[in-house]
Amino acid sequence: MVLIPFDPADVQFQEEDRWEWWDSMRDWFAERGYTLYDYIPKSESKKPNSYWRPSRSCPGPVDFPYPHMASDDDPAGFRNNYGNGRVVFAQDDTGRHLAIKLVKGGSEEIKILKFLKDETCPSSLHSFPCVLPVLDLLSCENHWFAIMPRWSSFTFSPWFPTLYHAVLHMRCLLQALTFLHYHRIFHRDVAHRNILVNMLLAFRDPRSMKLRYAFFDFDRAIMLDEETYGQNPRLPIHIVDRGFYVPPAERLLGHRDFDPFKYDVACLGIYFDRVFGRFSAAQALAFTEYILENTSPSIPSYKQLPVWRGRYYERDRWKGLPDDFISTWVSHRDDSFSPTIKFQIWLVSVPWVPAWHALYGCRYIYGIFSGIFYRIRCTFRNVLSKI
Repeated sequence: MVLIPFDPADVQFQEEDRWEWWDSMRDWFAERGYTLYDYIPKSESKKPNSYWRPSRSCPGPVDFPYPHMASDDDPAGFRNNYGNGRVVFAQDDTGRHLAIKLVKGGSEEIKILKFLKDETCPSSLHSFPCVLPVLDLLSCENHWFAIMPRWSSFTFSPWFPTLYHAVLHMRCLLQALTFLHYHRIFHRDVAHRNILVNMLLAFRDPRSMKLRYAFFDFDRAIMLDEETYGQNPRLPIHIVDRGFYVPPAERLLGHRDFDPFKYDVACLGIYFDRVFGRFSAAQALAFTEYILENTSPSIPSYKQLPVWRGRYYERDRWKGLPDDFISTWVSHRDDSFSPTIKFQIWLVSVPWVPAWHALYGCRYIYGIFSGIFYRIRCTFRNVLSKI
C-alpha cells in the first residue's frame, strides 16, 4: 500500500482531499508518539471551511523551544485551517504543540532540515540561532516528516509593546541570516510569511524577555557548498523569485547573476524598510546589538507607522535621526542611486516596455564580447612577450 500517493511540491490539489489524507495517517503518527489535531470536515463544521483543533490540553507552561501560551482553556483557539496541504499541527505525548511538514526525499529542503536538526536544537535562549528548530525527522517512502514546535505567524500583531521588543525582532532575524549565511545556506524567500514567534494565543508581555523570532520554510532554499559553488558563490538571476512583493531594485536591472547572500540581506532590509546596502547580515546584527545595549526595556514603543506605499528606495530613512546617531553610522549610509541606475529603474517601471529583457540581453551580449576581447588581448600580450 502506498502511503504518500502525491508529490508534496504539487500546488494543484483539492484541500479537502489533502486534509483527509493527513487524517488517514493518524494511526501512523500515533505509533511514533504524535497525535494529530482532530480533523473537523466542512460537512460537520459550523465554520465556512474545514479545520483542525487540538484533541488534548497542554500541561501549562512549557520549556523553550515550545511556544508561550496565555491560556489553553479553549481548544478552539488553537484551530488550524492552514491551506498549503503540506503542514498540519499535532501534539506529543505530553500535549505540547507541534507542526509537522511533509518533505520530499532527496530534495534540497530535506538536506537543509537534516543539517538544522543537528544544529538548531538549543539548550537555552542564548544559544538559539533564531531558525525554527527541527525536533525530529520521520522517514516514510522516500519522504520525510519534519517535526517542529508550533509557533505563531502573528509576528507583529499586536504591535511591539516596547522599543526593546521591536529591536529584538530585528536582532533575531539578523541572527538567523548570520547563522544561515555562515553555514552557506541561501534562504531565497525572506519575507514576512516565513517568520514566526514563539507564542500561541499570548500577547507580548512587556516584562518578558523570552520572546524569540525565527525564520522557517526552506522549500526554496539552497545550501551552497564551497566545492560546488566556490568560495564566493554567484547564481544565475533567473532563479530569483520575480514574484517577491517588493524585490530589490537591482533585481530589475538585467544583471546576469547575483550574490545570493546579499540578496537575502537586501530582502530583509526591505522588510525592515531600511537600506542595508553596505551591511552584511553580521554587520547589521552588530548594529542592533548596539541599539539594544543602549535601550532600556521599559521605554514605550513608538506608534505603528502607516504603510509606505511608494518604492522603498524613494524615502529618506535618515531624516529626523539624531546627529550623534548619524555620525556613528554614516559610513554605512548608501541611500542614493546614480542617474544611470535611476533611469534603468524608471525604464523597467514602464508597463508597455519589455525593458527587463532588453537590459538582460544587453548585459549578456556585453559579457560575450568582453570575453572575446579579453582573450584577444591576452593572446596579443603573449605574442608580444615572445618577440
